[in-house]
Amino acid sequence: MCVVNFKDANVYVLDSLPSLSKPKVQNEKVLRVLQYLDDVIQHLGNNGCVMKAYKLPIKRLKWLPVQEPGSDDCGVHTAKYFDFEQFNEQEAAKV
Repeated sequence: MCVVNFKDANVYVLDSLPSLSKPKVQNEKVLRVLQYLDDVIQHLGNNGCVMKAYKLPIKRLKWLPVQEPGSDDCGVHTAKYFDFEQFNEQEAAKV
Protein backbone atom coordinates (compact mmCIF):
# COMPACT_ATOMS: atom_id res chain seq x y z
CA MET A 1 0.00 0.00 0.00
CA CYS A 2 1.20 3.49 -0.81
CA VAL A 3 -0.07 6.57 1.06
CA VAL A 4 0.53 10.05 -0.33
CA ASN A 5 0.39 12.69 2.40
CA PHE A 6 0.53 16.11 0.74
CA LYS A 7 0.11 17.85 4.08
CA ASP A 8 3.31 16.30 5.51
CA ALA A 9 4.94 16.11 2.05
CA ASN A 10 5.75 12.40 2.24
CA VAL A 11 4.89 9.16 0.48
CA TYR A 12 4.67 6.14 2.75
CA VAL A 13 5.07 2.58 1.49
CA LEU A 14 3.44 0.03 3.74
CA ASP A 15 4.69 -3.40 2.68
CA SER A 16 3.54 -6.34 4.74
CA LEU A 17 5.97 -8.67 2.96
CA PRO A 18 9.15 -6.59 2.48
CA SER A 19 11.49 -9.57 2.18
CA LEU A 20 10.10 -10.29 -1.29
CA SER A 21 10.23 -6.69 -2.47
CA LYS A 22 13.34 -5.10 -3.89
CA PRO A 23 13.38 -1.41 -2.88
CA LYS A 24 14.70 -0.15 -6.24
CA VAL A 25 12.08 -2.04 -8.24
CA GLN A 26 9.38 -1.05 -5.75
CA ASN A 27 10.45 2.63 -5.97
CA GLU A 28 10.14 2.52 -9.77
CA LYS A 29 6.60 1.15 -9.49
CA VAL A 30 5.65 3.70 -6.83
CA LEU A 31 7.04 6.53 -8.98
CA ARG A 32 4.92 5.40 -11.95
CA VAL A 33 1.79 5.45 -9.81
CA LEU A 34 2.70 8.89 -8.40
CA GLN A 35 3.23 10.29 -11.90
CA TYR A 36 -0.19 8.96 -12.85
CA LEU A 37 -1.67 10.57 -9.73
CA ASP A 38 -0.11 13.90 -10.72
CA ASP A 39 -1.65 13.57 -14.20
CA VAL A 40 -5.09 12.86 -12.70
CA ILE A 41 -4.81 15.85 -10.33
CA GLN A 42 -3.78 18.07 -13.24
CA HIS A 43 -6.64 16.75 -15.40
CA LEU A 44 -9.17 17.43 -12.64
CA GLY A 45 -8.06 21.03 -12.32
CA ASN A 46 -5.56 20.57 -9.45
CA ASN A 47 -7.65 22.67 -6.97
CA GLY A 48 -4.58 24.66 -5.94
CA CYS A 49 -2.32 21.61 -5.55
CA VAL A 50 1.09 22.71 -6.81
CA MET A 51 3.05 19.91 -5.16
CA LYS A 52 4.07 17.01 -7.40
CA ALA A 53 3.56 13.62 -5.77
CA TYR A 54 6.38 11.98 -7.71
CA LYS A 55 8.86 14.47 -6.22
CA LEU A 56 7.97 13.69 -2.59
CA PRO A 57 10.34 11.54 -0.53
CA ILE A 58 9.38 7.87 -0.30
CA LYS A 59 9.50 6.45 3.21
CA ARG A 60 9.21 2.83 4.23
CA LEU A 61 7.80 2.14 7.66
CA LYS A 62 9.91 -0.92 8.42
CA TRP A 63 8.49 -1.50 11.89
CA LEU A 64 5.02 -2.38 10.58
CA PRO A 65 3.71 -5.88 11.25
CA VAL A 66 4.96 -8.39 8.69
CA GLN A 67 3.01 -11.32 7.33
CA GLU A 68 4.44 -14.82 7.15
CA PRO A 69 5.94 -15.75 3.75
CA GLY A 70 3.47 -17.90 1.83
CA SER A 71 0.46 -16.57 3.73
CA ASP A 72 -2.42 -14.72 2.13
CA ASP A 73 -2.68 -12.07 4.85
CA CYS A 74 -1.70 -9.04 2.76
CA GLY A 75 -5.34 -7.95 2.47
CA VAL A 76 -5.74 -7.98 6.24
CA HIS A 77 -2.63 -5.87 6.68
CA THR A 78 -3.68 -3.43 3.95
CA ALA A 79 -7.23 -3.09 5.27
CA LYS A 80 -5.88 -2.15 8.70
CA TYR A 81 -4.22 0.95 7.24
CA PHE A 82 -7.39 2.14 5.49
CA ASP A 83 -8.78 2.95 8.95
CA PHE A 84 -6.52 5.98 9.32
CA GLU A 85 -8.19 9.32 8.71
CA GLN A 86 -4.99 11.33 8.62
CA PHE A 87 -1.96 9.18 7.85
CA ASN A 88 1.32 10.35 9.32
CA GLU A 89 4.13 8.74 11.27
CA GLN A 90 2.51 9.50 14.64
CA GLU A 91 -0.73 7.88 13.49
CA ALA A 92 1.15 4.88 12.11
CA ALA A 93 2.93 4.46 15.43
CA LYS A 94 -0.43 3.55 16.96
CA VAL A 95 -0.58 0.32 14.92
